[in-house]
Amino acid sequence: MSDNKNNFKINDILSDIDFDEIGNTIKDSVNATIRSFTKSKGSKENLPQTRNNEVCAQKPPELAKAKTYKVFSILSAIGFGLASFIFYVDEFAFMGGFDSFLFLIFLIMMTIGLPYVFWKASKEYFRLTNNYVRFIRELGNNTVISIRDLASSVAQSEEKTVSDLMKMMKRGYFYQARIVEDDSLFILDIPTFRLYKEKSKELPQARTSNKEEEDEVLVEDLSFERAKEIINQGKNSLDRIKLSQARTNDANFRINVDKLIKNSVDILNIVEKYPDKSYALNKFSDYYLPTAAKLVETYNDFEMMRTNDKKIVNSMNQINESILTIAEAFDKIKVELLADRAMDVKTDIDTINLLLNQEGYAEDDWES
Repeated sequence: MSDNKNNFKINDILSDIDFDEIGNTIKDSVNATIRSFTKSKGSKENLPQTRNNEVCAQKPPELAKAKTYKVFSILSAIGFGLASFIFYVDEFAFMGGFDSFLFLIFLIMMTIGLPYVFWKASKEYFRLTNNYVRFIRELGNNTVISIRDLASSVAQSEEKTVSDLMKMMKRGYFYQARIVEDDSLFILDIPTFRLYKEKSKELPQARTSNKEEEDEVLVEDLSFERAKEIINQGKNSLDRIKLSQARTNDANFRINVDKLIKNSVDILNIVEKYPDKSYALNKFSDYYLPTAAKLVETYNDFEMMRTNDKKIVNSMNQINESILTIAEAFDKIKVELLADRAMDVKTDIDTINLLLNQEGYAEDDWES
């Protein structure tokens, strides 16, 4: 009787879980990430945090305001200018009273003043919009950068740049950004800020006079620390996966798990060799791989039950399909991570061929 009750409860729980959907969700997430960046950039580079709509706005949110204020400026100039002319012709020219004169002055002031205010507001919003685009371009694949570099990219003072960044942060351009180190470093996202806080505990409290060099070292250290964090989290998940795999009897499932492990190890090796790739792997270490580990553990738990219950058997089949789906998604991540390396190699080869041709060392020259 107790076993029947337990099976009934398990069946109720399993009916609410679609294990196959978990794998498809991860696969769709990976594909959506790659597709969104490919469409926006026309290339197959990785998706940096600057292209992540959870980190910063993909389109300057106040660009519409800039255009609107510009239109208001033109319309108010035309409207009040026309009103001033009509009032002068119809009223003031004939009546000539003091009240009419004051009202005419008011209309003239509005004709000049209101369009000027709208125009200034429009120029400020356009300036912030243009600076935002340049800041994003200067950040590139980085999630931390010195204020000095950002200021240089827009040819203005560091103080003005900090002021612009503060405005952007308040107005919804950057969702997770922080300015630290006495307004000398800009951090784009929360994971990098968390690493910065951990790293800053290790640094001496007294800063040396050469602050710029220290900031550059800190930027490099943060990329390295972030990569190390992803590698450690990934290895912990892989240890869980390998442990459950070793306890599993199903040969086909173990083969699929092997594919998952292989692709995961390859990804972690790429990050270890190229720490700057870590920006694209937040979901990999925080969600994709731990979810895969949970699925493998769940499969092992179900197998240990040694039951022919249809729902449990069906769930095991779904988990098996999910693991294969996730392994394929990881293979896609691996290819995307090295896509820009392939582009670099092609560029280097083209450059070498160009130099050889210029120096007369091309293949045809050797043959002749």
